[in-house]
Amino acid sequence: MSASRQWETLSPSLTPWLLDAVRTLGYSKMTPVQASTIPLFCSNKDVVVEAVTGSGKTISFLIPIIEIILRSGSVSRGHVAGIIVAPTRELASQIYSVLNSVLEFQPTESTAFKAQLLIGGFATVATDVQKFLAESPQIVVGTPGRLLEFLGSPHVHSSSLEVLIFDEADRLLDLGFDQTISGILRILPKQRRTGLFSATVTSAVGELVRVGLRNPVKIVVKVGDGEYEQKVPTTLSISYSVLSPESKIPSLIHKINTLKYRKAIVYFPTCASVVYFYLVLTSILPKLQSSKSADAQLFSLHGKLPQGPRTKTLNKFINTMKKSVLLTTDVAARGLDIPEVDVVIQIDPPYEANLFLHRAGRAARAGRYGEGYLFLTKGREESYVDLMQVKKVRMQEADETGLSELMTEFYRKFRDWILDSRENHDMAVKAYVSYVRFYTKHTMTSIFRMSEFDFVGFGLAYGLLRLPSMPELKSAHNIPEKGWLVEGIDMDTYKYKDSQKEQGRQEELNNRAPKAAAKHGLPKATSKAWSEQSERKERRDLRREKKRNKRETEAAAVENGNSSSDGEELEEDWKTLIADRKKKRKTNISAMAFDL
Repeated sequence: MSASRQWETLSPSLTPWLLDAVRTLGYSKMTPVQASTIPLFCSNKDVVVEAVTGSGKTISFLIPIIEIILRSGSVSRGHVAGIIVAPTRELASQIYSVLNSVLEFQPTESTAFKAQLLIGGFATVATDVQKFLAESPQIVVGTPGRLLEFLGSPHVHSSSLEVLIFDEADRLLDLGFDQTISGILRILPKQRRTGLFSATVTSAVGELVRVGLRNPVKIVVKVGDGEYEQKVPTTLSISYSVLSPESKIPSLIHKINTLKYRKAIVYFPTCASVVYFYLVLTSILPKLQSSKSADAQLFSLHGKLPQGPRTKTLNKFINTMKKSVLLTTDVAARGLDIPEVDVVIQIDPPYEANLFLHRAGRAARAGRYGEGYLFLTKGREESYVDLMQVKKVRMQEADETGLSELMTEFYRKFRDWILDSRENHDMAVKAYVSYVRFYTKHTMTSIFRMSEFDFVGFGLAYGLLRLPSMPELKSAHNIPEKGWLVEGIDMDTYKYKDSQKEQGRQEELNNRAPKAAAKHGLPKATSKAWSEQSERKERRDLRREKKRNKRETEAAAVENGNSSSDGEELEEDWKTLIADRKKKRKTNISAMAFDL
């Protein structure tokens, strides 16, 4: 087996400088997935590859895509020879970076082999097309939406396409990209090599295989022996803790303080939770007498950050030499290869079971040892352990003794921080509401039931003084009178530090009618469900996106000398794309629905 994993076994069929590249980059021998995939893919077979996270899937498709295009000869200007599709901007950027690190080893006398990154947030589609025509890259790496718009340009030709790669294919479909992927497949020629790579192959992925691949070879790389087969690397140890809602953050602090790690990743369920608890922890941790975690540098990353700050934060976390902790959402759960991650902590199970594997797989990559921790709320959530056992993920219960003193100290400091400014309580309410919405949308409803949700416990865990008025509370039990969680708080004298906000609050307070003040027992909030508000916001964003892309299309048409009929055709393509997105939102679960 060891002999078959030596790179030299590929030397008769692999370009010499590619062998030099993988050796120099530190790949002393092929991983099992690389040894199984590269020879088949290079021999013009379509492949479907299922392997655990951190097993080396990226090199498994980068080496073949370069080799196949090198064999095909030169590529004409305006033609693309290879396409790599990734579900997130971060993963696309990482693949692009690894690809460029391999391409640096090509001989200087050879024809320059280039790649281009296609993601939103930096350049417009028109700018991407101009760069493509100017530099003539053979391979493009990007996210589905930007790739579809790019391929729809009349200046981009795909008839010479040799290889198409779908990385993290199940995530592509989870995020609702099925219509976009169908649009991409309609544009591309059927005569091509296609590779589909993922840590989990679902039934939805099976449908993509049926329409997008021709007689593929399925490669499944397992870990463990026959009796104890696992879906996670054998070097990854996973533990779970059954906790009250109020114990979760103190337990997190305890682990940040006591575990040995270089880098740790902490997964929260929503963007608002990441923003809020990043502020909470950075404000309170240095004040805790029992905390040593002031030595750990904290970072926050989530899907609602603009692309520039997202990339900057991720690069800082990757490159820092200090002990560091990244608070994030599932935006950092797939495919990202962050070096030296020793610990992964999940504050809650993800909305879909397969995401658990991807989160945990950020540790113990490339043969390193790692630890994973999962927090479960007391009650029905404890059966999640049995569910993961069925999915071939074994966990042992963690020791959570000795938290009482830390909890007392933390919540005393936490309460002081909340009372310091009304802005802090507003952020707490926003994070709490986003968490309730996440819970209502959970796919595993047999375990995560709203009828058993602890509104009061999680309210205390989020530092609320009283619960906000929201539709989900109408059918809840054991809610305190008027929603108060803390006694002796006068909300009328609870001030904002920001002078403008406080002035507006005072004006509203002075204008409030006495009857209206007596009528509302709970803090007033919208009577509409939060999910409806989110849908309205998405519709507004969609209209803005349409206007922006229309302007870009018209500008590109004028700059490139396109006829009016070309512009009309591009506008019609955009209308079709918008219609597909609207249809998708009705039929698929969107990650944005969970505030990821």
